Amino acid sequence: MNVPLPTALESLGDQMSQHGWNTAWMRKHGEARVEGSRKGGAAVMVTARYTLEKGWATRFYVIGSVDDGWTDWARVRRSDLLHFIATNRLPVEAKPRKVPHSKCRCRKKAMPTQWHALRHLARIQLQRLATRGAVEEQRVYRCRHDARRWHVTSMEDRSSGPWRGAAADL
Repeated sequence: MNVPLPTALESLGDQMSQHGWNTAWMRKHGEARVEGSRKGGAAVMVTARYTLEKGWATRFYVIGSVDDGWTDWARVRRSDLLHFIATNRLPVEAKPRKVPHSKCRCRKKAMPTQWHALRHLARIQLQRLATRGAVEEQRVYRCRHDARRWHVTSMEDRSSGPWRGAAADL
């Protein structure tokens, strides 16, 4: 059974593109996600999960830039997300809910966005070159348990994962 993509994701992806966000899409059976990222680490994510009982259930997440001091994702309402996409700031009256838990059960250090993970990878590689002359860590990848977490690894990429989109700007 092929369920059409929720229109909320399509319209929000268009909004992100119109406001200069780098967007990326993921879709697999019963799940869909669109993300936007900007220089400085700001990111937005809209996730949707399909169930026969409720149809598409959509959730909205934002994380500010490093300069704003944000270190974790916050769940917001759709109207607050639209404001954030347009201005890079949440409205004053917004009541973001920090996402207190993660489904990530990996023992590795986790970063909240690809941008943060790439920055961490570059820092590690420079430190290793300066101290030992060998680069061990090679790439970043999304945690398979939690879409809001990224990890660094020394393993080469062995698979072409389902993620398709623009790389984060450093």
